[in-house]
Amino acid sequence: MSTVLTSLIIGFLSLDTTVAFQVLVSQPIFSCPLLGWLLGDLAAGFEMGLLMQLLWLGIIPAGARKYPEGNLASMVACVLVIQSGGENFPNLVFLLALLVALLVSYLGATLTVLDRRLNGLFFELARRAAEHGQLKLILALDVFSVALYLGLMSLLALASLLFGGWAIEQALALMPGFLEAKLALLKPAVLGIGTGFMARHFYLSWKRK
Repeated sequence: MSTVLTSLIIGFLSLDTTVAFQVLVSQPIFSCPLLGWLLGDLAAGFEMGLLMQLLWLGIIPAGARKYPEGNLASMVACVLVIQSGGENFPNLVFLLALLVALLVSYLGATLTVLDRRLNGLFFELARRAAEHGQLKLILALDVFSVALYLGLMSLLALASLLFGGWAIEQALALMPGFLEAKLALLKPAVLGIGTGFMARHFYLSWKRK
Protein backbone atom coordinates (compact mmCIF):
# COMPACT_ATOMS: atom_id res chain seq x y z
CA MET A 1 0.00 0.00 0.00
CA SER A 2 1.36 3.42 -0.95
CA THR A 3 2.22 6.02 1.66
CA VAL A 4 -0.29 8.46 0.13
CA LEU A 5 -3.16 5.95 0.37
CA THR A 6 -2.14 5.01 3.92
CA SER A 7 -2.16 8.70 4.87
CA LEU A 8 -5.65 9.14 3.41
CA ILE A 9 -6.88 6.16 5.42
CA ILE A 10 -5.36 7.64 8.58
CA GLY A 11 -7.00 11.00 7.82
CA PHE A 12 -10.34 9.29 7.21
CA LEU A 13 -10.15 7.33 10.46
CA SER A 14 -9.23 10.55 12.28
CA LEU A 15 -12.60 12.02 11.32
CA ASP A 16 -14.10 9.69 13.90
CA THR A 17 -12.35 11.51 16.77
CA THR A 18 -14.68 14.52 16.79
CA VAL A 19 -15.76 15.48 13.27
CA ALA A 20 -17.89 12.55 12.12
CA PHE A 21 -19.08 9.03 12.92
CA GLN A 22 -17.77 8.85 16.53
CA VAL A 23 -18.07 5.08 16.68
CA LEU A 24 -14.61 4.73 18.34
CA VAL A 25 -12.92 3.33 15.20
CA SER A 26 -10.29 6.08 15.54
CA GLN A 27 -9.22 4.72 18.93
CA PRO A 28 -5.81 2.97 18.70
CA ILE A 29 -7.22 -0.33 19.94
CA PHE A 30 -9.33 -0.48 16.77
CA SER A 31 -7.47 1.68 14.21
CA CYS A 32 -4.02 0.15 14.69
CA PRO A 33 -5.14 -3.48 14.13
CA LEU A 34 -7.07 -2.28 11.09
CA LEU A 35 -3.94 -0.63 9.69
CA GLY A 36 -1.90 -3.68 10.62
CA TRP A 37 -4.29 -5.87 8.68
CA LEU A 38 -4.17 -3.58 5.65
CA LEU A 39 -0.36 -3.47 5.76
CA GLY A 40 0.05 -7.20 6.28
CA ASP A 41 1.13 -7.30 9.94
CA LEU A 42 -1.92 -7.76 12.12
CA ALA A 43 0.11 -8.83 15.17
CA ALA A 44 2.09 -5.57 15.17
CA GLY A 45 -1.17 -3.67 14.75
CA PHE A 46 -2.66 -5.29 17.84
CA GLU A 47 0.51 -4.70 19.87
CA MET A 48 0.72 -1.03 18.92
CA GLY A 49 -3.01 -0.60 19.43
CA LEU A 50 -2.80 -1.86 23.00
CA LEU A 51 0.28 0.15 23.95
CA MET A 52 -0.89 3.41 22.39
CA GLN A 53 -4.46 3.08 23.64
CA LEU A 54 -3.29 2.93 27.23
CA LEU A 55 -1.14 6.04 26.79
CA TRP A 56 -3.99 8.18 25.43
CA LEU A 57 -6.89 6.67 27.38
CA GLY A 58 -7.27 9.61 29.75
CA ILE A 59 -7.53 12.22 26.97
CA ILE A 60 -11.15 12.98 26.12
CA PRO A 61 -11.56 15.29 23.10
CA ALA A 62 -14.47 17.27 24.47
CA GLY A 63 -15.12 20.97 24.69
CA ALA A 64 -12.98 23.73 23.26
CA ARG A 65 -9.73 22.92 25.02
CA LYS A 66 -6.57 21.99 23.12
CA TYR A 67 -5.65 18.35 23.42
CA PRO A 68 -2.99 16.14 21.77
CA GLU A 69 -4.20 14.23 18.73
CA GLY A 70 -3.35 10.87 20.25
CA ASN A 71 -5.43 8.82 17.82
CA LEU A 72 -3.70 10.22 14.75
CA ALA A 73 -0.30 9.95 16.42
CA SER A 74 -0.93 6.31 17.34
CA MET A 75 -1.83 5.41 13.77
CA VAL A 76 1.31 7.11 12.46
CA ALA A 77 3.46 5.25 15.01
CA CYS A 78 1.83 1.94 14.09
CA VAL A 79 2.50 2.43 10.37
CA LEU A 80 6.10 3.50 11.01
CA VAL A 81 6.76 0.38 13.09
CA ILE A 82 5.31 -1.88 10.41
CA GLN A 83 6.88 -0.14 7.42
CA SER A 84 10.30 0.08 9.09
CA GLY A 85 10.47 -3.68 9.35
CA GLY A 86 11.89 -3.59 12.86
CA GLU A 87 12.46 -7.32 13.26
CA ASN A 88 16.17 -6.82 13.96
CA PHE A 89 15.78 -3.71 16.13
CA PRO A 90 12.16 -3.74 17.38
CA ASN A 91 12.88 -1.72 20.52
CA LEU A 92 14.82 1.01 18.71
CA VAL A 93 12.15 1.28 16.02
CA PHE A 94 9.42 1.48 18.67
CA LEU A 95 11.29 4.22 20.55
CA LEU A 96 11.78 6.30 17.41
CA ALA A 97 8.19 5.79 16.28
CA LEU A 98 7.00 6.82 19.75
CA LEU A 99 9.04 10.03 19.62
CA VAL A 100 7.61 10.86 16.19
CA ALA A 101 4.11 10.12 17.53
CA LEU A 102 4.54 12.56 20.41
CA LEU A 103 5.57 15.29 17.96
CA VAL A 104 2.66 14.45 15.66
CA SER A 105 0.16 14.55 18.52
CA TYR A 106 0.98 18.18 19.30
CA LEU A 107 1.21 19.23 15.66
CA GLY A 108 -2.20 17.65 15.21
CA ALA A 109 -3.53 19.62 18.16
CA THR A 110 -2.37 22.85 16.52
CA LEU A 111 -4.05 21.92 13.24
CA THR A 112 -7.24 21.04 15.10
CA VAL A 113 -7.32 24.50 16.68
CA LEU A 114 -6.83 26.03 13.22
CA ASP A 115 -9.65 23.87 11.88
CA ARG A 116 -11.93 25.04 14.69
CA ARG A 117 -11.26 28.67 13.83
CA LEU A 118 -12.04 28.03 10.18
CA ASN A 119 -15.20 26.21 11.20
CA GLY A 120 -16.21 29.37 13.06
CA LEU A 121 -16.09 31.20 9.74
CA PHE A 122 -18.03 28.42 8.04
CA PHE A 123 -20.64 28.58 10.78
CA GLU A 124 -21.14 32.29 10.22
CA LEU A 125 -21.51 31.69 6.48
CA ALA A 126 -23.98 28.89 7.18
CA ARG A 127 -25.97 31.12 9.53
CA ARG A 128 -26.28 33.76 6.84
CA ALA A 129 -27.23 31.10 4.29
CA ALA A 130 -29.94 29.83 6.66
CA GLU A 131 -31.40 33.33 6.90
CA HIS A 132 -31.79 33.31 3.12
CA GLY A 133 -32.98 29.72 2.89
CA GLN A 134 -29.90 28.58 0.97
CA LEU A 135 -29.97 24.93 2.00
CA LYS A 136 -27.59 23.77 -0.74
CA LEU A 137 -24.97 26.26 0.44
CA ILE A 138 -25.32 25.02 4.01
CA LEU A 139 -24.80 21.43 2.85
CA ALA A 140 -21.79 22.47 0.75
CA LEU A 141 -20.22 24.26 3.71
CA ASP A 142 -20.79 21.24 5.93
CA VAL A 143 -19.20 18.85 3.42
CA PHE A 144 -16.30 21.23 2.80
CA SER A 145 -15.56 21.60 6.51
CA VAL A 146 -15.34 17.80 6.88
CA ALA A 147 -13.20 17.54 3.74
CA LEU A 148 -10.90 20.27 5.06
CA TYR A 149 -10.25 18.35 8.28
CA LEU A 150 -9.69 15.17 6.27
CA GLY A 151 -7.17 17.02 4.10
CA LEU A 152 -5.31 18.57 7.03
CA MET A 153 -4.98 15.30 8.92
CA SER A 154 -4.06 13.34 5.79
CA LEU A 155 -1.33 15.84 4.90
CA LEU A 156 0.01 15.74 8.46
CA ALA A 157 0.01 11.93 8.35
CA LEU A 158 1.78 11.94 4.98
CA ALA A 159 4.46 14.38 6.13
CA SER A 160 4.91 12.43 9.37
CA LEU A 161 5.26 9.09 7.62
CA LEU A 162 7.76 10.45 5.12
CA PHE A 163 9.80 12.26 7.75
CA GLY A 164 9.46 9.49 10.32
CA GLY A 165 10.45 6.77 7.87
CA TRP A 166 13.51 8.75 6.81
CA ALA A 167 14.46 9.60 10.40
CA ILE A 168 14.15 5.99 11.54
CA GLU A 169 16.24 4.77 8.61
CA GLN A 170 18.97 7.30 9.38
CA ALA A 171 18.89 6.64 13.10
CA LEU A 172 19.16 2.87 12.70
CA ALA A 173 22.19 3.37 10.48
CA LEU A 174 23.92 5.59 13.05
CA MET A 175 22.89 4.06 16.38
CA PRO A 176 25.09 1.30 17.80
CA GLY A 177 23.43 -2.10 17.95
CA PHE A 178 24.01 -2.55 21.69
CA LEU A 179 21.29 0.03 22.37
CA GLU A 180 18.69 -2.52 21.27
CA ALA A 181 19.38 -4.70 24.31
CA LYS A 182 19.40 -1.64 26.58
CA LEU A 183 15.84 -0.86 25.46
CA ALA A 184 14.50 -4.32 26.22
CA LEU A 185 12.28 -2.94 29.00
CA LEU A 186 10.89 -0.07 26.92
CA LYS A 187 7.65 -1.74 25.85
CA PRO A 188 6.96 -3.19 29.32
CA ALA A 189 7.63 0.29 30.74
CA VAL A 190 5.16 1.89 28.32
CA LEU A 191 2.65 -0.83 29.19
CA GLY A 192 3.14 -0.12 32.89
CA ILE A 193 2.82 3.65 32.44
CA GLY A 194 -0.29 3.18 30.34
CA THR A 195 -1.80 0.84 32.93
CA GLY A 196 -1.14 3.48 35.57
CA PHE A 197 -2.90 6.11 33.44
CA MET A 198 -5.83 3.74 32.99
CA ALA A 199 -6.07 3.02 36.72
CA ARG A 200 -5.98 6.74 37.51
CA HIS A 201 -8.64 7.45 34.90
CA PHE A 202 -11.01 4.84 36.33
CA TYR A 203 -10.28 5.94 39.89
CA LEU A 204 -11.14 9.55 39.12
CA SER A 205 -14.29 8.47 37.26
CA TRP A 206 -15.33 6.36 40.28
CA LYS A 207 -14.52 9.20 42.69
CA ARG A 208 -16.76 11.66 40.78
CA LYS A 209 -19.70 9.33 41.33
